[in-house]
Amino acid sequence: MPTPLSYDQELLDAIPLPMFLLDLDGAFIRANQAFHKFIGFTDEDIAAQGVYELLDPDNASRHRQYDHHLLRDGSVRPYEGSIRGTDRIVHSVVFRKSSLHSAVGEVTGIVTNIVDLTDLKNIERALVASESQKKAILDGFPGLIILFDSNLSAVWVNDNVWQRVDQPIGNQCHHIICGHDRNCRSCTVPESLRSGKVTIGVQHLEAEDGSDFYYEVIGTPVKDELGDIESVIVIAREITDRFKLEKQLRHAQKMEAIGTLAGGIAHDFNNVLTPILGYSEILKLKATHLGLEDETFREYIDEILQAGKRAKNLVEQILAFSRASEQKESLQYIHPIVKEVIKLMRVSLPTTIQITQEIDEKCGAVSVDPVQIHQVLINLCTNSADAIGNDHGTLHVRLGKAPVLPDETEQWVELCVEDSGCGMSKELLDRVFDPYFTTKEKGRGTGMGLSLVHSIITRHGGRIDVVSEPGVGTKFSIFLPPVAKDTTFDQVVKVDEVIGGEGNILLVDDEPQVVSVTGELLKSLGYRVTGLESSIEALSELAKNPDDFDLLLTDLTMPRLTGIELCREVKKIRPDIPVLLFTGYSERLMVEDARDAGIDEHCLKPVSLRDLSRLVKKLIGTSRSASQ
Repeated sequence: MPTPLSYDQELLDAIPLPMFLLDLDGAFIRANQAFHKFIGFTDEDIAAQGVYELLDPDNASRHRQYDHHLLRDGSVRPYEGSIRGTDRIVHSVVFRKSSLHSAVGEVTGIVTNIVDLTDLKNIERALVASESQKKAILDGFPGLIILFDSNLSAVWVNDNVWQRVDQPIGNQCHHIICGHDRNCRSCTVPESLRSGKVTIGVQHLEAEDGSDFYYEVIGTPVKDELGDIESVIVIAREITDRFKLEKQLRHAQKMEAIGTLAGGIAHDFNNVLTPILGYSEILKLKATHLGLEDETFREYIDEILQAGKRAKNLVEQILAFSRASEQKESLQYIHPIVKEVIKLMRVSLPTTIQITQEIDEKCGAVSVDPVQIHQVLINLCTNSADAIGNDHGTLHVRLGKAPVLPDETEQWVELCVEDSGCGMSKELLDRVFDPYFTTKEKGRGTGMGLSLVHSIITRHGGRIDVVSEPGVGTKFSIFLPPVAKDTTFDQVVKVDEVIGGEGNILLVDDEPQVVSVTGELLKSLGYRVTGLESSIEALSELAKNPDDFDLLLTDLTMPRLTGIELCREVKKIRPDIPVLLFTGYSERLMVEDARDAGIDEHCLKPVSLRDLSRLVKKLIGTSRSASQ
């Protein structure tokens, strides 16, 4: 009868898997070269100590139990174990056992082959670790990541989606991202499936409380091995903050554009206004001196002056809005300003609007430009009156101490304008401070009023809040920072009267009408005037007679020699002569250059007779006092 010993050793050695043979009693018969190479023991070592005692001594009985089951049942399933190899590494292996038969079919022993799974296990562990890392990355992404099939049904999502939707798998794109059951008209994801290109879109969502959210949605198509599009990966992340910042940037760019426009037109426009206002004041003076009693004639002059002043105020509003005009702040109690505006509103608004007030005169002083605060309050009251319209309504103005917030140490001053008008929707509130935005009928509003208010209050270091409800009304709340309690301050400056004087003034402006009207105004105040239209001629005239003039009054923008350059040259000839600079456009850099050049005062055209008299009197008086 053939025995296992007749098994061909060469055939065993040709098998690359480690293999060994046992007889029916479990005694070691032989093994192939792959087995010896794997474990590093000789046949003699194995026969003496036992194969399982050398391979896996802790589990020797387990291996023999599998052998017993094989001989009893004729088969046994593969099972895993571990073996320390010659490389001193513990290898993960699979033991596969089968019966060894004689030529007549009798079971004569057991053949065991060993499959080394170490590399496979390492790959599996690496794959598991890789998948775990990828999952952590995808789940840690601050947004939604979804794999959609060609029908835009979700087949895989990250954890953020599970937190957002109860059962996202199988749901459609619009349900997961937008939360509704209809297709999104602005969605770009289907385009990724159609075109095979990456698409980027923005979805606008509205929460239950009415707040707006914005999501950036990126669709990336996935192709199979044939290049056909089989799915799309969608990444959606909230960009509400970025959207708001972009909106603020666009708003700032609008401001910058307006500033550029304002600077470009202000100079020329103010040069046009100067003779209109100047000659109107001269007409009014002459009418008084000549004793003209025609009230209609005087009313015509007043109307011309009022129209010119409105045009001047419009330019000042644009310049203030664009930050091109210089802010003249001083410490003020602002309750006189508030009372003055309320008084003006009472006579200008219809009697159907009831004006109420609540003014705390001891609410504290603030550092403000009184003219601009007056302008702010006028704009807010006018806006409220327009919101009430022809209906009966109430306009309430309150000045007092603002509630102290947790992060504030001092009490701010609060100025409120509240009306019972038509109110505004949330969409209108979002745009209420945008330049040129208005809800008024064409021709009734410029859209600059509230933008100007916002600009002025922001530059004063304050803030403005607005609350509105359609059909109920609107409340604007202005908060101005306080000043130290021991700081001295002035009451609102009272208007000075026209002041005459004596002296010889050298006047230069490249606009003939400006030279003419300014000269007439100065002469009406009692001054002698030498008017020239060229800065070069003015320099020559002063060089010939440097002591004949008490004041140089010059325009800023002139050909060949600007007002600042003229001042520098004049100061070389006569350092003590006072210089008054007129300009149609005031800019901070220009003011600094003017001071460096030795210019004593500057004034924005068109200037009123009152302001002109005050400036000239101040400069000539100071100069004569210094020379005595």
